[in-house]
Amino acid sequence: METLTERQQVILSYVIDAHIESAQPVGSHYLTERYRVHYSPATVRHEMGALEEMGFLTHPHTSSGRIPTDGGYRYYVDHCVGSETIPESEIRRVSADLKHSKEEDTEVVPEQVSRFLSAFSGEAGLVVVEATSPEREKKHVPGKLLVQGSSRILGKPEFQNVHKLRVLFDAFEEKNELMNWISCRTSEDGVSIMIGHENEPEALWDCTVVSARCPLDENNLGSIAVLGPKRMRYARVVPLVETFALLIGRAMS
Repeated sequence: METLTERQQVILSYVIDAHIESAQPVGSHYLTERYRVHYSPATVRHEMGALEEMGFLTHPHTSSGRIPTDGGYRYYVDHCVGSETIPESEIRRVSADLKHSKEEDTEVVPEQVSRFLSAFSGEAGLVVVEATSPEREKKHVPGKLLVQGSSRILGKPEFQNVHKLRVLFDAFEEKNELMNWISCRTSEDGVSIMIGHENEPEALWDCTVVSARCPLDENNLGSIAVLGPKRMRYARVVPLVETFALLIGRAMS
């Protein structure tokens, strides 16, 4: 991956932040007005052209504005994105609810976690409950997949195309391929982020999956994930998944 200048990193970040917010192609004049950058629109336009040549941005045929490519999102996630802070009051509430659920019935914990992930992220929340502890490189993971908030996808501009939406919801319904992909690609340590064509299932090529491993009962690990469009709020979703994995681990210990 090419190294960007500081100015190019700033402009790429602003383009992606603006696109996440608006879901629209982003132009140079909008950037200079929205973020009050110290560069002229001509300079911004030149750098956006350079970023497009390097494969970080592209533009729809009907627009002069740019949108991020998968590579642009990857660079943004690896080098540019910040991290929102989850309020301590919310962390305490979720932690208490998880501990209470474990004491009452451990079977309800995964469903509760997927519901929390969806509510906090505004995307679909997923939990893979593994029936055993399989070798991670295997393609088949015995267990089950819980999905909450799939209807939130309906309102996303990326999925107004009926074919794309049907393919994605088929993946939610069939579950096995989606479950195996999340479980086998989620790192044993830290948060994993799979963007667009980095996802093997074609149904997820317009999506990002942010996932982490954690214990879901006293004997076995599982995976938690947030699934949404590539235009998701990474600054919120990544620390959210990381925090939930820690909270679940503490609750189940």
